[in-house]
Amino acid sequence: MAGVSPRAPSQIKQEVLIERSLAVSPSAPNLLKPQLFRDALPRVSASIASPSARSSRNGPKRATTALVIPDYAVRMAILDFEEFPATDEERSALIRFRLRKGVPFHIDEAQVAYSVQLNEPKRVEVLAVAIARPILDEYESLFSNAGYRVGLVTPSSIAALPLYSGAEPGLKLVAKTAGSTLSVLLLEQGRVRLVRCLDLASGEGEETEPGDFNILALLQQTLAYAEDQIGQPATRLMLCGFGHETETLGRIAQQELGVPYSPVRGRFGTASQQNAGLLGLLEQYAA
Repeated sequence: MAGVSPRAPSQIKQEVLIERSLAVSPSAPNLLKPQLFRDALPRVSASIASPSARSSRNGPKRATTALVIPDYAVRMAILDFEEFPATDEERSALIRFRLRKGVPFHIDEAQVAYSVQLNEPKRVEVLAVAIARPILDEYESLFSNAGYRVGLVTPSSIAALPLYSGAEPGLKLVAKTAGSTLSVLLLEQGRVRLVRCLDLASGEGEETEPGDFNILALLQQTLAYAEDQIGQPATRLMLCGFGHETETLGRIAQQELGVPYSPVRGRFGTASQQNAGLLGLLEQYAA
C-alpha cells in the first residue's frame, strides 16, 4: 500500500503488509483482510493530507484522493463502432452490450468508464474499463470510511500511461507485471491499440517466474498481432515491475524478438509493481 501527494511528489509513503491480505479478482472479494489496510492507511497518508485538512463555511472539507487499483480487478477493452450515439446514456448502454459476453460479472450492475480514442467517419474507437460494483465498493470504502472523498479510481496500467509517452515515434509494447498478473499493452502516440491482463498463476497455484520463457511467448504473440492487425511492428519494449529481472528479461527479449527494451521510468523514479500507477499520476498532475 502506497500513497503520495502531488504537492510533494518525491515523498512516496509505502507500507508493506506482511500477511497475505489481497487476492485480486474481477469477480470475487479482493481484500482478504480489510482491517490490515484500514490500519495501514493512517501511516501511509500521515504526511500526505488529513481527511479534513481544509475548512469551509460549512465545516471541515474532506480531502480528495485518487485511487489506483490492480489491473486484474477490472476488465479493459478496445471497442470499434461504425456509429456511436450522441448521448452518454446511449453510449454507456452500447458499451455494456458489447462487453456483456466478455466480463465475468453482471455488466448491468457494473461501473463502466470509457474514453474515445479515435473519431473518424464510420469509425469510432473507444477504450472501455468495467469493474463489478462490489469490487469497486471494497476499494472505495477503505478511503470513504476514513473520511476521504474518492475523486478518481483507475487501474494501474491506465494510471501509468503518462510514463510510456515520449518523443520517440512508433508502436510501443509494454509488459507490466504485478504479483502473478501480467498486463500487455500496445501503444501508439498515447493511443492504446491493445490491452490484455493475464493471470499467470497455474491451476496448482504456482506462479510463473518473471524470467520464464512463456512471457517471451506472450510478447511474441503480441508482436505478431501488431504486424498482422495494426500493420506495423513494435519498435520498443518497455518493462515495468520486473525488478532485478528487468535486465535479464530485456536482453533475452531483445535477442530473441529483435526489439530494443528499456525499463519504465518517470520524472520521480523507476516504476515498480508498487508505485507504477502513482508515478503515472504524478507525471500528469505534479507541478
